[in-house]
Amino acid sequence: MYKKESFCSILIIKMSSLGDIIQAFHVLDYLRSTFPEAAIDWVTEEAFVPLVSAHPYVRKALSINLKEMKKGWRSWRAWKKIFRFFFELRSHPYDILFDLQGNCKSGVVTFFSRARKKVGFGYRCVREKPNVLFTNRRFDVSKQMNIREQYLELVQKFFEEKSLAPNSQGIKLTVSLEEQSYIDQIFRHRCLQTPLKMMVCPGSQWANKQIPLPTLSQFNQHIKNKQPNSFLLVWGSEAEKLYCEEIHAQFSQASLVLEKLSITVWQNVMNAVDVVVAVDSSALHLCGITNTLSFSVFGPTSPSIFKPIGPRHFSFQGTCPYKKQFDKTCPLLRTCPTAACMANLNPEEMAASFFSWWQLHYPNEVISLGLCPKTPLKDGVL
Repeated sequence: MYKKESFCSILIIKMSSLGDIIQAFHVLDYLRSTFPEAAIDWVTEEAFVPLVSAHPYVRKALSINLKEMKKGWRSWRAWKKIFRFFFELRSHPYDILFDLQGNCKSGVVTFFSRARKKVGFGYRCVREKPNVLFTNRRFDVSKQMNIREQYLELVQKFFEEKSLAPNSQGIKLTVSLEEQSYIDQIFRHRCLQTPLKMMVCPGSQWANKQIPLPTLSQFNQHIKNKQPNSFLLVWGSEAEKLYCEEIHAQFSQASLVLEKLSITVWQNVMNAVDVVVAVDSSALHLCGITNTLSFSVFGPTSPSIFKPIGPRHFSFQGTCPYKKQFDKTCPLLRTCPTAACMANLNPEEMAASFFSWWQLHYPNEVISLGLCPKTPLKDGVL
């Protein structure tokens, strides 16, 4: 076992994507509890710097833009950015580095870093095999575990600790005073003055993961028939915005289509609602780092791998009529012409599952009030 005081500076490499970075945040909870005085830096793609920088346990986010470099490699501007990044990377010696990306790009960053110990995935489980050339401590983890547990197990194996479940406490990403004022304004809206507030996030990068609009509308109606609730409708693309506006038209007196939110504001709003309804998407992963309940609907992906961990998070799995079997992702995720596992969802069954889960974990008197027990904030933790 390594002595706690021997690690004062830690570097994490996880450059993309949005959902993957959020899922890896549980590693920060573990490192903070194990090394409370350690400075933790994080290498990420430029697009995700605001997210990583807003985490209360991250000292500094180091920005790299490999996509720009790939597209404009002939441009001096692109090269200048890359040189600046590696100069900044080399200016910080680290006691230990964890490469949670496991591909060739992160391997190059690992190679140029000044870390004494460079920890990465073993040959059997690493995403891209050449990555093992750049780490000096490697560990295999089970790909059958939840993705959050995979990241955490890699770190815990290095410290020779038993695998621990990810910390179920939520965090609150840092927002400005102006952003907090905007959040407070949202919850003063007349349409949201109900005991139960549900955030509905229908969007996904993949169309085959989305719930058909009539199905989600009927599900929402079933919930509203039993609970005096309101809906906060969140979108990321113009198509999703139109989807949310259709739902708003059905519940015009008890719903609000929010403006497009930054990731940090979105997470803070999410912290303030009672339950989030989402598919397997960034919205669901973001909810996993809050103390808010989530009800998620899965089709072509496995909830055992991607659903946030803990009893606060429940998933409903659509049925594949083609009997496709998969451990992580359906082989037809991007090509299935019917998306039948989502298209054939039964809203009555979804609602019944929702209420069964809710009543199993929360007292009836809390349900009737539409209130979810939450612990108070302390040092950025819910």
